[in-house]
Amino acid sequence: MDILQHYIDHQNDNHSKFPDRSARRTSIFVVIPCYNEPDILTTLNSLADCVPPKAEVSVLIVINSAEDAPREAIEQNISTSDCIAAWQLQHQELFFDVQRILATDLPQKWAGVGWARKIGMDEAVKQIVKNGHPDGIIISFDADSTVSPNYLQTIESAFKDNPTCNFFTIRFEHPFANKELSSSFREGIIRYELHMRYYRNAMQASGYPHAIHTVGSSFALKASAYAKQGGMNRRKAGEDFYFLHKLVLLGDYGNINSTTVFPAARQSDRVPFGTGAAMKKWMEGSSELNFTYSFEAFKNLKLLFSNTSKFWQMESSEIEKIGENLHPSLQDFLINAQTIGKLIELRKNCSNVKVFEKRVFHLLDAFWILKYLNFAHETSYTRGDLQTEATNLLQHIGIQTENNSSLENLLDIFRDLDARVENCS
Repeated sequence: MDILQHYIDHQNDNHSKFPDRSARRTSIFVVIPCYNEPDILTTLNSLADCVPPKAEVSVLIVINSAEDAPREAIEQNISTSDCIAAWQLQHQELFFDVQRILATDLPQKWAGVGWARKIGMDEAVKQIVKNGHPDGIIISFDADSTVSPNYLQTIESAFKDNPTCNFFTIRFEHPFANKELSSSFREGIIRYELHMRYYRNAMQASGYPHAIHTVGSSFALKASAYAKQGGMNRRKAGEDFYFLHKLVLLGDYGNINSTTVFPAARQSDRVPFGTGAAMKKWMEGSSELNFTYSFEAFKNLKLLFSNTSKFWQMESSEIEKIGENLHPSLQDFLINAQTIGKLIELRKNCSNVKVFEKRVFHLLDAFWILKYLNFAHETSYTRGDLQTEATNLLQHIGIQTENNSSLENLLDIFRDLDARVENCS
């Protein structure tokens, strides 16, 4: 419990008000950022349809807005808050309670989904300490998502059955079967999810050991891990990517495949990127979702990652030469990012090979890979056709598929691949 109290003592949030306070001794908190959201009741009804877990549950909804938010968004937030309050009165006997957190007039520099998620998660930590539950669980969710009925029960069981795991990513699927969706919109959401799954599986094929999905609506973690990691960041978008890829450094984690989150497939201008932003661009005529990173660029990493354990035995002069057999784009990036010098320094600061083998991927991490991919595609590669690159990856890992397989068929294959991912360390 000390780590949780220490974390709380170092936070300074004066931007939140609490119309509701829980009367429960909650140990499972579902945190939902909510901005300009017209359909929060669909999400609440989905949670209400869940099988109750054994522990007490609270849903924290962070209704947030920036100091420069447009009037219509502020009015929607007020309406949302009123709708939630009315919904609470109609569901007083429900197995969970709902707490509204009002975070208005947030400084424009930081206002956004990251800060809203942080406000909710920090409040969850405070209540977990107050309730005396050092093993409390924080679930990250979104205001436009729904879930399978076994969602809460499955998350609770996952932490109980895997006590060393710090966090779990959770199976997700964007719904696109709705017949009311236009063919263009349907294609866009399939392309968006296929790109996400291609990227994760390409990272895995490169030999990177922490290839995970980073979806803000689809992960859960121990409060202790949240505090140890330093809490959520305040990024306006991409907060989930940065948070989870730092969280993997703590150790054991896993992936839950026996329940599903369904993030809404819709357009949005609430964040600069993500599902809503990508779909808005697509429907406005953008071709971005037609293309993705070349699989060849990922393959270049395989030789480097497969030899990391050997670096411990090498002299500094040998490490300086490791780029000689690598693709020119990777050679250039190693120089540009000063990676070799950092590897030499890392080896000096590790007490044994086991520590070195673990920490080498603290250096060659997901951020480093993303920077390499962007560098390589500025200097040596062009982004490839999504359908082609996804097919190339599948064929590389031994899954035979036709070069003209439909986007939907490819997505089904990648969903099946991701469903096989279990616990990691």
